[in-house]
Amino acid sequence: MKYIIKYIIVFILIVTVFAGCKKDNFLTRDNPSATTDAQFWQTQEQLSGYLDQIYTNAIPSASLSNYGAPWPNAHMDMSGITDEVVYRSNYSDWQNFVNGTATSSIDIANTLYGQNYRDIRNACRILENYKRIYIQDTVLRERYAAEARALRAYAHLKLFQFYGPIPIVTTSLTVSAAQNTPRNTQDEDVNFISKELDAAATLLPATYNSSDVKRITKGACYAMQVQLYLAVKNYPKVIEYTQKLIGLSVYRLYTSSTPGANSYSELFGYNALLNNEEILINPQGANQVFFRYGPASVGSQAVLSPTAALVNTYETRQGKTLQELGNDSLMAYWKNPLYHNNRDPRLVASVLCPGQTFVGRLLNPFNTSGADAIGRPQSTFTGYWCRKYLDSTDVSRGTSGNLNFMVIRYPEMLLSYVEALVESGDWANPDIKRYLNMIRNRAGMPNYDETVYNTQDKIRELYRRERMVELAFEGTRLFDIRRWGIGVQVLNGPAQGAINPATGQPVTAETRTFNANRDNLWPIPLTEINDNNAMKQNPNW
Repeated sequence: MKYIIKYIIVFILIVTVFAGCKKDNFLTRDNPSATTDAQFWQTQEQLSGYLDQIYTNAIPSASLSNYGAPWPNAHMDMSGITDEVVYRSNYSDWQNFVNGTATSSIDIANTLYGQNYRDIRNACRILENYKRIYIQDTVLRERYAAEARALRAYAHLKLFQFYGPIPIVTTSLTVSAAQNTPRNTQDEDVNFISKELDAAATLLPATYNSSDVKRITKGACYAMQVQLYLAVKNYPKVIEYTQKLIGLSVYRLYTSSTPGANSYSELFGYNALLNNEEILINPQGANQVFFRYGPASVGSQAVLSPTAALVNTYETRQGKTLQELGNDSLMAYWKNPLYHNNRDPRLVASVLCPGQTFVGRLLNPFNTSGADAIGRPQSTFTGYWCRKYLDSTDVSRGTSGNLNFMVIRYPEMLLSYVEALVESGDWANPDIKRYLNMIRNRAGMPNYDETVYNTQDKIRELYRRERMVELAFEGTRLFDIRRWGIGVQVLNGPAQGAINPATGQPVTAETRTFNANRDNLWPIPLTEINDNNAMKQNPNW
């Protein structure tokens, strides 16, 4: 594979310059210090340091984490290729996916592919060499290996989610092998990832102490299995692994200890920095959110502009959708989303709307001379701004915040469990009511109306809406759209925003296009196609 070949060649050059070694000896010499394996794999610190580097690269963040390069592991940025937000920046090309100009050379797809195969190769290096090291605590040594195994499986999972069936790699490939590595089948990929995560879970703890919160736990392995099996609609397996996760008795929805506080709103700020809802986190992985996503008037870049499609999905506080209230009410709430403060509290926790005050600034995107005017540099394109993970105390920190990013949260697992029950035909299972209402109640919403949501189709409508509003901007929506086959409905036509009071019409931020025969998978990078004789491209790319 081209990206493994590239990684091999880089280290060959390093070894040749510093150690005078031959290329055919490379596989025993590709380590950070350009020494032989026998020389490098000596201490616990070397092993744990190598593992930490994989964590740094592999665990998704919220936004751009390094200047000057696209960062495909940015889950909030990834919202820009869904109906949640419109994306604009000068540092990446997410918008090419929704405007129909993406090709097999697009940076995001290329970088994600190469980054994950690099992580796979590094994890293989650990699994091939960790037993060389003497560590008195053999349980710890095997735990390190289990973490590497889980990280390798996670990289395969991410590749599978974006590209479909991909080559399984379990060793440090030679150049010739990498040039002739075909894609495995879907079943082979799923079985491999699942078995690897099962094997890792047997050796990993259910929890760590606070200094090791980034590490993969037993529960994280189960959660990845839920994501894996949901992607292929294997609902019995989704149910099995969600029940294993619940059975650990580790996770629960966060509840604020502050009187009168909304627990959901508080969840994405410093008051809930560590909580029992987190299954997999990136410590300080939301450190740039305030700078990237806040309004221009507070010194931020407004990279993500939420859409009316998202804003109008939130129910009223009484549990009514805007659509069922009728067109007049829909338009009234579209003009003023926070009318009488009568919306699902998750709206104000996730989105900033016209007329709100944030960090002392009145947000008016229709004041053409203001910093927040629609379409101005580093300003909103829709009239809305992201609010989730914007802690007001970060206004003075710039890109140096300390907020953790929750890569996998417990509610995602509960909603996946509900989906599996509904889609397997068990739509009247009492767990559906239990968990949907648990999620809604924590946010300050009432139980859902059982006289309305009393068929499989209506419960499906409900859980899909709950996933959209509960998990907004968290990196799940793209895979929901693909799994549900709704790309043509939600990613074609105008992406609209707030209603301009001067015209009475919604802002159109961009026109989108979705090809159902192509866009449910990303392209295999063109360079990979050219360099790997056995690689086949995804359809119509």
